[in-house]
Amino acid sequence: MTIGPSNREQPGTTRPPGPGSLGTEVVDIPGQRGPALVHDWFATDGGGEMVAIEFARLLPGARVYTSFFNAARFGDRIDPRRVRTWPLQHIPGAEARFRSFLPLYPAWFSLLDLRSHDFVLSSSVAFSKAVRTRRGTVHVSYVYTPLRYAWDLDTYLMGSGYSLPSRLAARALRPILRSWDRSTAHRPTHVVAISQTARERIRRLWGRDSDVIYPPVDVTGIPLTDRGDGFLLVAARLLAYRRIDLAVDAATALGRELVVVGDGPESARLRAAAGPTVRFLGRVDRPTLVDLFTRCHAYLVPGIEDFGIAPVEAMAAGKPVIAFRSGGATETVVDGRTGIFFDKATPAALAEAIERLDGLGFDPADVRARAQEFDTSVFREAWRELLARLGVDPAVVAPPP
Repeated sequence: MTIGPSNREQPGTTRPPGPGSLGTEVVDIPGQRGPALVHDWFATDGGGEMVAIEFARLLPGARVYTSFFNAARFGDRIDPRRVRTWPLQHIPGAEARFRSFLPLYPAWFSLLDLRSHDFVLSSSVAFSKAVRTRRGTVHVSYVYTPLRYAWDLDTYLMGSGYSLPSRLAARALRPILRSWDRSTAHRPTHVVAISQTARERIRRLWGRDSDVIYPPVDVTGIPLTDRGDGFLLVAARLLAYRRIDLAVDAATALGRELVVVGDGPESARLRAAAGPTVRFLGRVDRPTLVDLFTRCHAYLVPGIEDFGIAPVEAMAAGKPVIAFRSGGATETVVDGRTGIFFDKATPAALAEAIERLDGLGFDPADVRARAQEFDTSVFREAWRELLARLGVDPAVVAPPP
């Protein structure tokens, strides 16, 4: 592993007040320097939030720092008393518009002072890697991808419903965000990527090497089944770069039933384009999503994923995956064994792949066996081994069950 140059702070004699949660301030207890966990936001359910929740379980004594924390949605999985948020948390309605605060996140996380902690683990979807730590602190950043708004902005905006002023503002900010992202990439002492796909981006854009630990998939919580109710399934945040439009257009053209789970800024546009065979369920609870995995005919990955937890969850249920041949799906889906790929990002290519899959046979047990390689137990053990190698106090890490 290559460790970049350090710009971490020397410990000082005073520390500015930290971000508040539920109207309280962060208060450091003298002589107590436990672990800290940082995640960009807990506003909507997604793969990054699932991973951050698993980190909170792995580090049960860690204080959790973030921007927004939706206690109604996440409070049963992370004790809100552990969480410290930023001041905007207390503004009514701000959390629902969390994406609109893009210009503020870099400054907030760059100034977030965690010098009182001996060990910091940042779960960095975009910004949290930038937190301030003191020299000598082990700061491991689990990186989902280099800042997408900076490096993949055109893909992010392509076909999206963002207004012209929003697009112009985003493009004006792009060079600033690129500079910020590259400079703060050297704050962590160690970087871990969620996939080989993310690792290559980190090497190319940041000039840093990284380890790879794949995200956790709760395989044991998903029953294996050979039941199939005929519908196609996709579950994702409805963002333009996810290319859910390809799935909607392909299913509409074929007259095939498609179930879309998730919400996001592209919801209205996708609903307007969908035919009568496409159903949008919005956000669903975990039991409902697991039930959909067990009953679907196949799971679709129409865009480029950094890793993609949901398709592996579908494989845990024994269901094949149809994926665009790029990104994380190429590291999880085995062509002809657990699913198939399509090579052109067009509705016609996806439609052809759907029809091609209908003529193939897949062994549900074999499909699930592949998913087992990404089980939560594998993730936990990989992190225990890494943290032990880095000299992190084993007392702060939850022991194996």
